[in-house]
Amino acid sequence: MMNCRAQIISRVVWECCCLLGRPFTTAPGQIRKTAQPQTYGKNKKKQQSRKLKSCRQEEAALRNRLLQRDHKSNTGHVYKNLYPWRTRIALAEELRSSEIYNNDGLIALCKPYGVAQVGTNVAVAPGLSGVAGGVLPDNLPSVSDVIPELCRMYGEPQLHVIKSSERWSSGVLLLSVSPQVTEKVQKCWQRARALKQTSFSYWAVTVGLPRPASGATKAVVRLEYVRNIGNVPVVVKDYTIGSLKRQEVKLSAVEHLSLMYNKDTEAALVQVKTQMQRNHFLRLWLTHIYSPALGDSLLSSRVSTITGKRIQVSPHNITSYQPQVIPEVLYSKLELPPGKVELIPCHLHLRSVHLSMFNKDKSDLTITASPPEHFMWTCKQLGLMSDEGVDGDEELLLEHKKSDEAT
Repeated sequence: MMNCRAQIISRVVWECCCLLGRPFTTAPGQIRKTAQPQTYGKNKKKQQSRKLKSCRQEEAALRNRLLQRDHKSNTGHVYKNLYPWRTRIALAEELRSSEIYNNDGLIALCKPYGVAQVGTNVAVAPGLSGVAGGVLPDNLPSVSDVIPELCRMYGEPQLHVIKSSERWSSGVLLLSVSPQVTEKVQKCWQRARALKQTSFSYWAVTVGLPRPASGATKAVVRLEYVRNIGNVPVVVKDYTIGSLKRQEVKLSAVEHLSLMYNKDTEAALVQVKTQMQRNHFLRLWLTHIYSPALGDSLLSSRVSTITGKRIQVSPHNITSYQPQVIPEVLYSKLELPPGKVELIPCHLHLRSVHLSMFNKDKSDLTITASPPEHFMWTCKQLGLMSDEGVDGDEELLLEHKKSDEAT
């Protein structure tokens, strides 16, 4: 029992925010590429569920203490106050105050980091545990929990969630007052996909400068089976028409642009425009261009640095599931105690949503949300945001970048 407890404590910190499909009850083993089985058999699931069964309660308690920031270090840090809303009314009032658009039955709010679209008490797929599977403070409300309160505040009989940034990111939250408005928005996105246009623009604070620094291409993504892990997303170069028809691969137009880069801290502010968001595509693409998102405990270790050069690490390599490695200079700027990497939130923000031909005159509509406080604080600490660019204006950032390059 003591050995089991030591193993849990040693890995629970970095697994706390990990959204992998790997069961926590599976001990890390030698990972190698295997055949194509897409799911575990029933016997395999039962065998895994029995391992370390006596330690599950202790492991959940440790994760809860981490998520609730229940420890003695740095209690006043900005990362400790990411989701202070402990009641539905408090979260509803925060969302209502963050309104950025309200017209023709479409409402746009700014969702805070750490707030899920649906409640944490819903059923989850087998194998999903930890934060992804609902091990969270019981009193943390979700967007779906506060819809009745928002309906009351807006005086609407119903509100529907059209689009929300993923839980471990912040940004635009779209609501509609009727199914007709929802259908209209979805048609805008379908039109954009047909024209190979991007609809979603993200900001990310990354560890390292993307390689190349900017680019536009077509991404091909598929799920690949990894032993003891499950299906994980990977970017591939080639695909066939047959694999596309069988939905074995997904295509997406994607563009990225380095808005700011600080050589001293090895940090960058990157804009990513895309059509795809499923399967953690934003995190996946950032690792594909050698600049994982700061605070990404899911895919960041697919990039490793050897003798000063960044290389790609295969998802079949066990080292690709280790905690994120952050340069000492960058980490020191975050004013965190040594060894507290797990406190860094994933710095992804859904900056804007583009709706093609949405307005009555058939013009496009772009809805933009400013980054949250912790995101802006990190940018300032890492030298990625000028005083003029505090409001998140891309043009000001690019002008500041050009002036830095000229000097």
